[in-house]
Amino acid sequence: MGVNYKRRTYPNMLKVIRQNAGYSQLHVAKILGHNNAVMLCGWENEKTMPNGISLIKLCVLYNKTPKELYPQYYKHIERYLLETYHLSTERHHN
Repeated sequence: MGVNYKRRTYPNMLKVIRQNAGYSQLHVAKILGHNNAVMLCGWENEKTMPNGISLIKLCVLYNKTPKELYPQYYKHIERYLLETYHLSTERHHN
C-alpha cells in the first residue's frame, strides 16, 4: 500500500469548520491573502489541498490541527507510515 500524494480527492472538514466559525468563503480567502474564493472552494470541495503555509494559516484561523481539518487523509498517511516504516504508535514529545 503506497500513499498516493496525487489523489483525486482530499476529504476534509474545511467547509463545516468554516461555517461553524461563521465565516464566508470570501472572508477566509481574503485573510489567507487571496482576492477571491476560488482556491478555498477547491479545498473545501476536496479537489485540491492547500500548501503548507496556507494549511498553517487555516489551523491558526480555525484554532484546529491538521488532523482536525483533514481527519481521513491524516489517518491514511499515518497508517501508511506506521505500516511501511514499522513506527511505534507511541508518540514521544521532548
